[in-house]
Amino acid sequence: LVHMASTGVSHIQLEWQYPEIRRWYERLAQNRKLVRYDMRGHGLSDRDVADFSLEAHVTDLEAVVDRLGLERFALLGVFHSGPVAIAYAARCPERVSHLVLWFSYRRSSDFLTPQLETLRSLVDRDWELFTETQVHALVGWSEGDEAHRLASLERESVTREVYQAAIGATREFDVTALLPQMTSPTLVLHRRQYPYLDVDVARGLASRIPDARLAVLEGASFAPWVGDMEAVAQAIDEFLGEGED
Repeated sequence: LVHMASTGVSHIQLEWQYPEIRRWYERLAQNRKLVRYDMRGHGLSDRDVADFSLEAHVTDLEAVVDRLGLERFALLGVFHSGPVAIAYAARCPERVSHLVLWFSYRRSSDFLTPQLETLRSLVDRDWELFTETQVHALVGWSEGDEAHRLASLERESVTREVYQAAIGATREFDVTALLPQMTSPTLVLHRRQYPYLDVDVARGLASRIPDARLAVLEGASFAPWVGDMEAVAQAIDEFLGEGED
C-alpha cells in the first residue's frame, strides 16, 4: 500500500516520533507492506523545488514506485494527494490494484470555502498562528494537545513559502474528466461530522467513478488516527483484502 501525504504535514522521519501517527502506520502495515514518502518540498524530500503542478506530483509518485520496483500496488491518496492518485490511476490502471481516497476531491472548488479562504489569509501575516489554527480545524478543536503537536510538525515539514506555492498550485487541480475512465477498484472514505469538507464532496466524487464504493464513517477529525482509527483501518482492510498489497 503506497500511502501518499497531503500538503503541510509530511515529514516521515519526524512522524515516527508521534505515537498517534506511528500507531496509524503500524496498523496499516499489519497486513501488508506500507510505503510512505514525503511530498515534494516537504520533509526529507528536496526542498528546493518550484513546480507543484499535478503533473509534477504524478511524476514523483511514478519515480517512487519505479525505484522500489512495485509492479502492482494499492494506492492511498489523502486530501490534496487524492487528485494526484486519481491522475496516476487513470494513466496506469494496470499498476493500481486498488485506489483508496481519504477526504479527497475532484476539483479545487470543492474545498475552497469562504471559511478556508479566511483561514488561509493568515499565512502571510502569522505563519505560526496559521498552522496552529489550521491544524486545530483539521483534527478537531477538542484535540488541543494533539493539534499543537501537529502544528509544530507542520512547521518542521515545510516552509511558509513552499506551503504557499504548493497550496496555490492546488487551485488548478481538476481531475473531473478522468473519473469516468477509472478502472481500478476505488474506495472513497470520509467522516460524517467533519465541518470543513462536506460529505457531499465525497458522494459526488464516488458517483463519478465507475463502481466506486463510498464509506462515510462517524467522526469529526480529518486525521485518521484521531477518533475511531480502527474503523478507518478496518474499512481499508476489508476493501484491500487482508494480506494483499
